[in-house]
Order: sequence, then C-alpha cells, then structure tokens
Amino acid sequence: MSKSRSWSAAKPLALATMLGAGFIGTQAWANTAANSGILNTVSVAFNDAGGTAQTPITASVTVTVNLVPASPTLSAPADQTIASGGTATYNYTLTNNSNGIETFTLTTSDTPSAGITPGTSTATPSPASVTVGASTVAVATTIAASGNTTITVPSDLTPDSSINGLVAGNKVMIGGQLFTIASIGSDTVGTDVPNGTTTITVTGNGAALAVTVGELIDQQVAFTLAVTSGTDTTSNVNQTDTVVLTATDGAHPTATANDSTTTTVAGVGLTVTKYVRNVLNAAGNTAGTGSLVFGGNTYYTGGVTGNPSDTLEYLIQVVKGSSASTATSVIVSDPVLNFVTYTASSLKIDACNGTLAAATDTADADQGTYTAGTNTVSFYPGAGGKGSPATGGSIAASTTCSMVYRVTIQ
Repeated sequence: MSKSRSWSAAKPLALATMLGAGFIGTQAWANTAANSGILNTVSVAFNDAGGTAQTPITASVTVTVNLVPASPTLSAPADQTIASGGTATYNYTLTNNSNGIETFTLTTSDTPSAGITPGTSTATPSPASVTVGASTVAVATTIAASGNTTITVPSDLTPDSSINGLVAGNKVMIGGQLFTIASIGSDTVGTDVPNGTTTITVTGNGAALAVTVGELIDQQVAFTLAVTSGTDTTSNVNQTDTVVLTATDGAHPTATANDSTTTTVAGVGLTVTKYVRNVLNAAGNTAGTGSLVFGGNTYYTGGVTGNPSDTLEYLIQVVKGSSASTATSVIVSDPVLNFVTYTASSLKIDACNGTLAAATDTADADQGTYTAGTNTVSFYPGAGGKGSPATGGSIAASTTCSMVYRVTIQ
C-alpha cells in the first residue's frame, strides 16, 4: 500500500518569496532605472521531527537591471543667415530617453553650395561628446508647481556622488516637462544596495505635475554648433551651407539622432552702373535711354551722342543691396580710353549720401585720383576709402555711392 503525503498544520512547511529591506509594496515599475539591483530571497520555514520550529533557511539571487539604450531627442534650432566670412552659432539641447547613463558622440557632415570653396567651411560641435544620466520614479507623487519636491528613485548600486549620472544642478525631463535638480539623496555604501531607494529633489517649474511609477527622469544637456561660412567665390549671390549633426552612442549604435541646419551666407550684392550725359550739346542726349536724374542732371545708360570737342560727364553708381554682408575694400577703376581726353579736376564723389564733393586728381586723403601714366580714374567709395595709400572703402547694406568725372571728345 502506498503512503500518501499531506501538509500538516502541526508541521507547516511554508514557502515564501520576499524582496529585501527596500521592497516597495507590490508596485511594478513600468520602467526601472538601469543599474538597479533586484535582490530576491526565498525562505523555507520548517519544524524538526519533534515539532520544534527550526531557523528558516534562505537562498538569494541578485539581478542587475540593464541599460535599455534609446535614441536621444535633439532640439532643432532655426536656420541662420550670416555675412560672408562669419560664423553662425546654433544652440542645441540633447535629451536622454533611456533608463540610464549614455554617452553620445557629436559628429557633422558639411555640404556647402557650389559658390563656397570646398574645404573652407567648418562645422564644429562643442563639446565633441555629451554624457547624460537617467533614473525612474519609484513611488508615485506630484511635483509641486513651486518649491522643491522629493522623488523616490532606485539606488544605482554605485556609491558615489551621483544617482545614475544625475547630480544637483542638472536639467531633467519628467513627463514632458523640464525641471532642475535641487539635490540628490544618499548614494553611499549602506544605502546603495539591491532593492534600495534614494531620492532626487527637483524645483517646481510653475505647473504641478503628477508622476507615476516608472516615469523616466532623463537628463537634458546643452551644447553649441559653430558653422563658419568658408570662402565665398561668388559674393554677389547668396550661398548656403547645410550641416547634418548626428548624436550617436558608440556602445549602442542604434541609439542615434540627427538634425539638419542650413546656414545662408549672404552675398555682398554689389552692383555698378555707368551713366553718361553730353554736357555742352543737349541734342546729344535726345536719343538717350535708361535715364536717371541725379544731382539735378539727367544721365543715360545708352543712346547718347556727341561731336568732337563735346564734353561728356560720366556718372558711376555702386549700389550695395540689402544683404547683411558689408562690401569691403571697394575700389572703382575706370580707364580713359581712345578718342577722349580726361578733363582735369573734374572728379567728384559723394559720401554715399547723394551729395557730390570735389576730389583732387592727385593721390591724397580724398576718395578720387587720376593717374596720367595709365590714364585711369580711380575712386575709393565708402567708409575709410582714400587715395593715399590706396584704400578701398566699406559699403554697408542698402547704400548707393555715386561719383562723376568728365572727358572731352577729341
């Protein structure tokens, strides 16, 4: 006859599973912070043959929670326009989306337009890499709109001055809102134990927020991207420099994010137009085309005629467009060619204000010269321009500089 086995109330054999000293009720963490320790201890209670209760026997196992890498969130700063030779500084933030510490390397690919000399533009992130920490909410709470609120979080099993990379002063994203860590709780030997908890205290941001167990507490860091324009070979036309910024966790290459910016390099937008009028023979202007009235006189871009000994007056206008890029070192050279003779002391130039003033033929501090050896009229319009030493001026946006001189038809 076989014997049957039964559980006896007098001789209980109880099997219980319990978590260690830091056990948090029966809540399950939807997201548990990386490096958290899960200590599980089984206890067996029993009596001896005489019914005397014996010391329970136990066995334990500890599991460490892994990092679950995630692609970070990169901000998307607005595109910028800069002058040729300038630098655009883009202010970025990178927000961790994982349950633990990740380090992201920042790299760029730079694609300038055809008018920028290859290899002369640069795109430099600073710093070249960022490390962001993270934890999770262990006990549901409400973050107050003002003042400080303490949040219970898992210990990270590493006694140091941070909790999973988070320290006081860090910016953290919780439930889609940004907070500043005011302080962190104990993270030392004796408290950094499996099933243990510590705290992170954050300062309210003006709006109360209820947070649930498992809510991520992810660090956000700021960095910059400096884009230099490079050498613009066609400065009268706007150029562009498109930069793709990529953040990659080298240990987990699938955790990556990128953002693209387009920097417009404003062309100088400088144009020049030459006009002429017959000063002594009004009939020579009757067929003139492309007229412009300036200083009380009418000039033409074409159609003017003249007889030998007639005096012609040339008007040159250098116009700087509305782009932000200043035209610098501007020098106007106008050779006096065959069949005409330069009229001495006929140079006039304005201060880019529409009012002409005489300039001497000799190279001196004013903004005009006539060089007999090369039969050339030269002007130096704009701020800082002068004939000796020959120095081109600077012309700012939306400015017109005008200059005139006369010749006699031979």
